[in-house]
Amino acid sequence: MRAAKKKGRLTMQQSMQDMLYEFQKNVIETSKPNYIYPLDTGTGKTIIALHHYLKYYYASRCNILIVAPAQKVKEGGWVREIKKVQEHYSLDHIEYNTISYEKLRNSDLKDRKNIDFLANTFVIFDECHYAKNYKSKRSKATLEVTKKAKGFVLLSATPSSNGWQDTANYFAMFEVFKTPSTFIKEHAIFKTEFYGGMRIKKIDGFKNEILLKRLFDNISAIPLKKEDCLDLPELIFENVSFKPSIEYKKIMKDRVLGDVVYDTAPKRIAGLRQHSNIKDKLDYVKMLRESTEDNILIFYNFQSEYDALIEVINADYEVRGGSSNIPIKEEFANISNRTTLVQIQAGGTGIELQYNNLVVFFSPTWSYQDYEQALGRAYRNGQEKKVTVFKFVTKDTIEEDVYDALESKKDFTKDMFLKRLGGNENRRSTKQRN
Repeated sequence: MRAAKKKGRLTMQQSMQDMLYEFQKNVIETSKPNYIYPLDTGTGKTIIALHHYLKYYYASRCNILIVAPAQKVKEGGWVREIKKVQEHYSLDHIEYNTISYEKLRNSDLKDRKNIDFLANTFVIFDECHYAKNYKSKRSKATLEVTKKAKGFVLLSATPSSNGWQDTANYFAMFEVFKTPSTFIKEHAIFKTEFYGGMRIKKIDGFKNEILLKRLFDNISAIPLKKEDCLDLPELIFENVSFKPSIEYKKIMKDRVLGDVVYDTAPKRIAGLRQHSNIKDKLDYVKMLRESTEDNILIFYNFQSEYDALIEVINADYEVRGGSSNIPIKEEFANISNRTTLVQIQAGGTGIELQYNNLVVFFSPTWSYQDYEQALGRAYRNGQEKKVTVFKFVTKDTIEEDVYDALESKKDFTKDMFLKRLGGNENRRSTKQRN
């Protein structure tokens, strides 16, 4: 057994040059046993995490526990990559398990069996932004796991898309602060706002940001963009503009469409997003599908958009809700003239879809994180064709504001919408308070 282990380690050292890119070797070289890898989609975070395990934990025969979004667990990418690493380095069997964040959330982490298992386990939190909201049960479970595990890494292209408040749980995982609440209490700046007569305290920024950056840099790799690391083909963006629909104008003016009343800001926002100009967007999708044999990936937000899309095109592959139907990676090279529909919140993270080289955002997402993750589904390592991204934008509507926010690397919020309206909703709330 000892000879086999020695042979495995020797083979790994000799072969490291062929399996990793130079930037991947560099980022692993400067890592620490517990670490954050904030690397862009398509830069090989999976293979980097496995080599992190080989560097720090393989010799002690740790188990591996991979915590990932349910969609990524089902897709099977981790199983393929572990098998590839084992075969490449002629390694002994690696014990590993995969579990979704939702299942982890419902696990009994105080059970003695789970405690004993984690004591000899290296945990990989894939798409760790799923655990950034420190108040959620999911995030509390991930924090508990890091306290019991032998070691861990966090992987995400967008670990803190909303700024420092997203790092609260991370800092607690690395014991930089005792708890997430400790970090918030010591460094958050609060302001008081009024909504519907209610006084609400909101985070308005953070103090000591130079110190916070130094603390974060101590537990994290330098963020990397794939354009700086990989020799990828060209990425082109095209805005496709439409005029606002009659329905949009009616909701905007009267707050009523048919029997539906849009009497609150959230309802109006949802109604406006769904009725910007779906007819002309569908016509463009149909024209695009008929004019090319390239594979098209379409991201949508709402069930109503999905229902409308499948009326005009054939969906060969789908990712939505808790289900998916996508090809295996080995088939990518042989696929052509296919259309993939992806509900952006369900499939914007983790899955590989680089058989597509035309990407359509049928409507914009509010979340910068989801937007960035979605872009990385097709434009990633292994893409050999030029990728064109069509952003459908209805002029003089909320969609322009959403894309402006995304381009500024921010989430679109209700406050931005109210600002667009000139504060009318806020004035009504003030009257109600008075």
